[in-house]
Amino acid sequence: MLTIGEFSKISHLTLKTLRYYDEIGLLKPTFIDAKNNYRYYNISQLETALLIARLKSYLFSLEEIKVILANWEDTELLNSKMKAKQENLTQQITFYSSLLKKLKIDIQLLDEEENIMGYLDKIEIKLVDHLTYNILSQRKQMNTADFLLHFNELFSKILFENLSPIAKPLAIFHSSEYEPENYDVEIAIPLAMATNKTKVFNPGLCAMATLIGSYDELPSIHTKLHVWIDENNYKLNGAPFEVYQTDPYSTPEENNIIEVYFPIKK
Repeated sequence: MLTIGEFSKISHLTLKTLRYYDEIGLLKPTFIDAKNNYRYYNISQLETALLIARLKSYLFSLEEIKVILANWEDTELLNSKMKAKQENLTQQITFYSSLLKKLKIDIQLLDEEENIMGYLDKIEIKLVDHLTYNILSQRKQMNTADFLLHFNELFSKILFENLSPIAKPLAIFHSSEYEPENYDVEIAIPLAMATNKTKVFNPGLCAMATLIGSYDELPSIHTKLHVWIDENNYKLNGAPFEVYQTDPYSTPEENNIIEVYFPIKK
């Protein structure tokens, strides 16, 4: 048996940490002396301490580690959780790599005494009279993270009913504020023929800008459009919408091409 101090020294876990692990049921002492409350650990628990440290290094939460330890014999569960963590870390690496790339560009601009917001001047605004379409649409309060799932539902309906799309899919945004977990979105597909389930989509005159790249750049596109509309004495005349020129299922994020339209009037 090891005293808590000996266990602490070998495992490199502080006394405070060991007491906390005991409190939450993650790593409990083998024996507690009823007379003085001294904690004692079995030497085999050192391996458990190493495992906890290893899983923490993979950024598992203590609650997740507790579940893993409670089901240690379930190798399929451990494997699935490790693979899910691998995917999550891969996504984070991609995100931070992209962030670092942008940061380096801004630092370079500052070194050259350039304005890091100068990219806004490169966003081109076009005045267009949008085509009129018959659209099959469905409007829902949705989490934007599930956006593609809802589009897939609509595409499945079109395939099932043997309908023919005539233009790129689009999404109309009806929410008055940004609430990504509960966004009022109407997803739509223009069809070659009108049916009893379609409606006419005729946004008329629009200010349009094209986003090439990540959705993270949408606020810049929206800002530029609003500034342009104000400077040119127009007013908004309907819900903004996006037309997806590239397939969101198969296109890498940096190659996305999305047209952003704001219906306007004088």
